[in-house]
Amino acid sequence: MAGKGGAAPATYSPSPTTQKKKAPLFKEDWVRPDGRSFHQCRPAFFRTGAVNAASGSAYAEFGNTKVIVSVFGPRESKKAMMYSDTGRLNCSVGFTTFATPVHGQGSDHKEYTAMLHKALEGAIILESFPKTTVDVFALVLESSGSDLPVVISCASLALADAGIMMYDLVASVSVGMQLCLDACAKLAKIMRSCLKEAASASKE
Repeated sequence: MAGKGGAAPATYSPSPTTQKKKAPLFKEDWVRPDGRSFHQCRPAFFRTGAVNAASGSAYAEFGNTKVIVSVFGPRESKKAMMYSDTGRLNCSVGFTTFATPVHGQGSDHKEYTAMLHKALEGAIILESFPKTTVDVFALVLESSGSDLPVVISCASLALADAGIMMYDLVASVSVGMQLCLDACAKLAKIMRSCLKEAASASKE
């Protein structure tokens, strides 16, 4: 129905004074269950050469999460022979039966395996080992959160320990926003320091 006297249709514009500001998701003084502040990363520890029988290996601890990774290869493979110019990367992620509070739950984690492969594939120079395969086996010894980032970081270090040519190390953390970049930068520094210490020890 038309308005009377040609009056302009009523419109609504929210007043700036009535708009409510969104509260931050976390308070600056928020403390995590393990005692860390919001901006504080888990304490990280790395060691290479953890498995003597492997081509390369690494052990990592992020807080109470403990992971060991073994790398074998490059070695000849029938599947890799199908590729003329690039090598093949195989990954496997498993959990020990005592890794979680519920005993007997150790198993292979297909989702983690796929994500580990995706994270490493772009960092490895596959053309450096044509017609061969590199196998990466990650085992979560103790799970206390952030399992996948620990696996990825530890696997990257194990590949470097095995002498696999890479564009760069892969540092991984689980957090959002700018904190992720800052944490990864700090973690990468610790990983490089671990490799330098291992190289210095081998020369002595």
